[in-house]
Amino acid sequence: MTPVECDVLICGLGPVGQLLANLLGGYGVTTIAIDEAAGPHALPRAAVIDDEVLRIVQAAGLDEAVLQDAQVQDTVSFISRRGRRMVIFRPEHGDFGHPPMVSIHQPSMERTFLAGLERHACVDPRWGQRLQALDRSADHVTAWVSPSAGGPPDPVRARWLIACDGGRSPVRARLGIGFGGSTFAQRWLVVDALVDRPIAGSPHPHFVGDPRRPVVSVPMSVGRHRWEWMLHPGEDAAPFLEPARIRELIAPALAGAGVQIERAVVYTFHARTADRWRAGRVLLAGDAAHVMPPFVGQGFSSGVRDVGNLAWKLDAVLHGAPDHLLDSYETERRPHVRQTQRRAVQLGGVVQSTRPAVAWVRDRVLEALDVTGALERLQGRAKPPATYADGAFARRPHRFVQRRGVGSLFPQPLVRLGDGNEQPLDDVIGLRWAALSTDPGATCALRTAGLPVWTLPRDLTDHRATISGWLDRHDATWVVLRPDRYVYASGDRDAVAPAVTAVRGHLGAGLRTVVPGPPRPGPDRDGSPQRR
Repeated sequence: MTPVECDVLICGLGPVGQLLANLLGGYGVTTIAIDEAAGPHALPRAAVIDDEVLRIVQAAGLDEAVLQDAQVQDTVSFISRRGRRMVIFRPEHGDFGHPPMVSIHQPSMERTFLAGLERHACVDPRWGQRLQALDRSADHVTAWVSPSAGGPPDPVRARWLIACDGGRSPVRARLGIGFGGSTFAQRWLVVDALVDRPIAGSPHPHFVGDPRRPVVSVPMSVGRHRWEWMLHPGEDAAPFLEPARIRELIAPALAGAGVQIERAVVYTFHARTADRWRAGRVLLAGDAAHVMPPFVGQGFSSGVRDVGNLAWKLDAVLHGAPDHLLDSYETERRPHVRQTQRRAVQLGGVVQSTRPAVAWVRDRVLEALDVTGALERLQGRAKPPATYADGAFARRPHRFVQRRGVGSLFPQPLVRLGDGNEQPLDDVIGLRWAALSTDPGATCALRTAGLPVWTLPRDLTDHRATISGWLDRHDATWVVLRPDRYVYASGDRDAVAPAVTAVRGHLGAGLRTVVPGPPRPGPDRDGSPQRR
């Protein structure tokens, strides 16, 4: 039987697989994406995303549509046993061009992602399809795919397979890849509800540190709210799923608000990581590569970071870059995931204290930090910074994060073009490699090497001086950005030649300076035109 052929086969059409397919579609990569379910999951799971994630969604041309179904949050609070409310996370509105913390309704977001796939003729999403067998060779993989409802399998031949098939990943299991490391398990009752007004006592996410039963309360997209209650070891979960018990639990928080329970489920949270994320031409992403507790809201977000890192590298390899470029995916992402897991476990340990004496000490420490102002200095550090310590860069990033230029995520200001229009920087650059420069000599050398260059202030201006300020802080007159907006190289005019040599070594013929880019999915829902 002649197999259907594609560049990339995605196993798993959850939101991470959907977004990867959108990103690959923007590059024009022929993609087949399969999922054994009949359609997308109808109930909410992920609850929050951040500005880094929205920037990756922006690369797929879907950020505005996602934000229409979202709710911006400005703080996260902790409520002590005595009822004192303390802000433990106040994200600074950073330089990445989006709100730093946003509550979402996952089914609405998935509808946006799936509608986005309709823009790309090169992407073929297939629901109700199950991977039955997998054959690997040096230059391709052959997947035998059959209908989930039963029937003979058909072969799909792909140059690369990306497993986005969840924490129980069948692909990972077939490859015999371990899923161990640091394991952290705790059961929580999760209740999602429709509400007819905002919950008065929960204007933003907060943790309730009651040692008798810790609670998490999260406003989601407009008209929805989530509560989570910790279950004690050995406690029978079944009674907590009874409607009467759920209403008893949420009643103190309602203050007259009408509520309709959308779902109630008991989850066990883990912090686990696959032993390796690549096996030849198969790579793992999202929950197939790592899972983590939800306490810093980075489970789904970490999967999005995976595919933002992976999509441009797949495109480059498909266009002639050495395939060892894909090894840098795990090199860059694994340490960041492990740092995020550690922070989630640490925050979970604070929230989940059930011993009264421990909770008393915790509350006194947090209250002291709050009174002295020390807690305020910690409020922006819930997640690791957007930097990599090693990977596909012109040189190894600086060992100290505070001094790191190469290896860091570049800011995204609004920039003004020659015609007077203002756009976010990423929309101007597109999905490709690009350089920004204030030095005409460096500009000429970078362009001679084949890199598209925007010269300041001739080609664009930045009224807040975000770009020039970054260059000044890093003693540079130019910067080269990867398609995922991480800084590949920067320096003065003399540093251009080594950077160009490094680009050629990493990419060879895979340097993409012209790509089709993702079209925006038509007008907004109210009929007004979208950006671009």
